[in-house]
Amino acid sequence: MARRRYIRIRFSDGVVRKVPLIEPMRPTDTEEIPRHGWIAERKLDGSLTLMYLIDGAVAYVNRRGTNKTDIYPELTDDEPKKIKTKGLTIIQGEVYEGSGGVGTFEDFLRRDLLQDPEEARRRQKRYPLKFGAFDILNKNNQWVVNKDLLERRKILESTIPKGVEVKVVSYSKNPEKFTKEEKKGGISEGIVLKKIGTPYTYGKSKNWRKLKFKKEADTVVLGYVKGKGKREGIGTLRVGVYDSKTHKVREVAKVGTGFTDEELADLKRKIDSGKKVFAKVEYMKVGSRGRLRAPVFVGEREDIAVKETHL
Repeated sequence: MARRRYIRIRFSDGVVRKVPLIEPMRPTDTEEIPRHGWIAERKLDGSLTLMYLIDGAVAYVNRRGTNKTDIYPELTDDEPKKIKTKGLTIIQGEVYEGSGGVGTFEDFLRRDLLQDPEEARRRQKRYPLKFGAFDILNKNNQWVVNKDLLERRKILESTIPKGVEVKVVSYSKNPEKFTKEEKKGGISEGIVLKKIGTPYTYGKSKNWRKLKFKKEADTVVLGYVKGKGKREGIGTLRVGVYDSKTHKVREVAKVGTGFTDEELADLKRKIDSGKKVFAKVEYMKVGSRGRLRAPVFVGEREDIAVKETHL
């Protein structure tokens, strides 16, 4: 095993602690549903996050290593004290906006992109955040990554007591049936398929696969075309994705819908200042020249890198 790296982060009790820096296990894309030896979970539409617990204090770190604890007050005030652990425990899950069941990514961003803890508390009631847990890496200072998937699930379920806001994401051993039910329900953005009998590994893995019901692209913003009238700032947003064959970014769309005035102003300020900006875009299909048909801006992303942008 490679030498483990560590970071120092501030926990909910104000204490800065040194903890392992983890590259979370993530799914690859798929369009097929395996029939045997897999489980299926609902795909939550938020941000992949690691929960670090130490003796009643908590820290939430996204997959880019950014500490989001200060802007997740509803997940830090009381919940960690109800999860009884000794020493370090690391749980993986998704932070998402939960006012409407699984919420929307747009509403999640209205919280996640904030940097002011006081503003986060003001928006807490309107856009409440939840944490859906689906794996555990370490419990009470003991690593469990080499245990198989369902064994880790049992450990996770025994760690999080019933009656707390932090919930363990449910799963099904019948992926085909589960997928049909989720599509029929109409509130899920997709499912995640996980292979039974496999250990936890770091980074992207084919043992975890995601099947999206909507066509979406994670893109990098290349610039914008100036608009006219009310849209004299940004008329359309130029977005691209990384091409692994050429090792370059290619433009795939000019996006002109889906924005609020506030989002347009914020995007313009960031782009003009030279900041690297990423965007989640929905579309109907990819045209013959590799351009997105009917692209719609969903929201900004801050937890990806250029080489992770894709259709």
